[in-house]
Amino acid sequence: MSQADPTSLAGKTFPLRDGYDHVVIGAGDAGIAAAQAAAAAGAKTLLVDEHPLDPGLFGLDIPYLFGERVDAATRNAGRMEERIVAARPGLIAAMEAGVEVALGVAAWGGFVRGVANRGLPRPVLGLADREAAWLVAVDRITVATGARDVVVPFAGWTLPGVMGARGFDAALRLYGAFSGRRIAVIGGGTLADGVVTAARTAGIEVAAQIAAPTALRIEGREDVARITWQDGDAWREAACDTVVMAVDTVPMVDLAELLGCPIAWVAAKGGFAPQPTPQVAIVGDALGTAPAARAAWLDLALAEDHALVCACEEVSAGDLRALRPPRYLDAAGPEAGLGALGPLNQDQVKRLTRAGMGACQGRRCRESVHALLSRDRPAPLASYRAPIRPLPLSVLAALEEDPALRANWTGWFGIAAQWLPHWEPAPEDAEYIGGRLSGAEVVK
Repeated sequence: MSQADPTSLAGKTFPLRDGYDHVVIGAGDAGIAAAQAAAAAGAKTLLVDEHPLDPGLFGLDIPYLFGERVDAATRNAGRMEERIVAARPGLIAAMEAGVEVALGVAAWGGFVRGVANRGLPRPVLGLADREAAWLVAVDRITVATGARDVVVPFAGWTLPGVMGARGFDAALRLYGAFSGRRIAVIGGGTLADGVVTAARTAGIEVAAQIAAPTALRIEGREDVARITWQDGDAWREAACDTVVMAVDTVPMVDLAELLGCPIAWVAAKGGFAPQPTPQVAIVGDALGTAPAARAAWLDLALAEDHALVCACEEVSAGDLRALRPPRYLDAAGPEAGLGALGPLNQDQVKRLTRAGMGACQGRRCRESVHALLSRDRPAPLASYRAPIRPLPLSVLAALEEDPALRANWTGWFGIAAQWLPHWEPAPEDAEYIGGRLSGAEVVK
């Protein structure tokens, strides 16, 4: 299936694998309900969910903070798919209702008609499994991607064994592959209480629950061994092999932003929350979670300059406050630190300090960086761009390529002088490696 690209001078087409009336991203309760409703209305409906994950994504803490606490069973894709269907019985009902269900398929991009995509007659989604990536056209999209864990960067948070509440729930309930035996829980309220209840129901010992914000340390040499926290004037300690951070969650807004949904800071919904558009609906926790409960915890964790905020790029709280360039540049930040920027912008700080540029793409440090930039008022949302999920080159290589694109890629923008120094004029009849466009067609 393909459709013509009206912006292409070479006659390129969009290499679409299929087209749907409605695609739902995320097969939790809200996503399944949305897919069933669409199918009942007569729409050709596709429901995709990235679980079961490629095993490599667990190590990158995508989409949740797994903390290396899933066992080898997750490498058996067939068995994990059975586990997920068993944990989500609504999937069977959706299939019986006529919904096409694709498990182990992630949405890595979304493209809608706009200033940069005027040639798109209808929205296009980028999907991928472990073997290939492809594009589908769709008339309506429902984003039901849920929420992700908030990391509070107390000392020791990078040790294997530190995980989030959503990561714990997925490892225990969805995959049946949680490998810890004795946990400590950081956080109070419904989220943390749910972790405690689920652990005890599964026969996992809960060594401690630290419900109120307080100073603490997570300790161990190669893995989590204990947690130490301040209780009044004294310090207490509990031995454990896993620490579950159940302080807060935030809506996953990456796909919604790519699809053109307005996103604003709404503390009552957990932070940045997306709004629907005529073509894109948002449901479930992706629309918003419980009121943000992380501020006091983050203030404690970020109080000292040596607190490690971005583990991937080794950026500390002090580095961010001083707007210090990466250490390998051996350069100092501006004397005024963050004050030198005026209105603070998370994307700008990311480029200057590399905080959020690592393998996890900011999933573990976004909230900490945002907290440091939001002393006076909430800083703007850090932007997203495709792909929003890591894709192996072998998967991207399988993305279908139109022959006209392959033959004319060097003239992609139709700029005759794109291979010439700026001081040399463009020729009247431009030559392109692998293809040629007439002088009348070339944009000079």
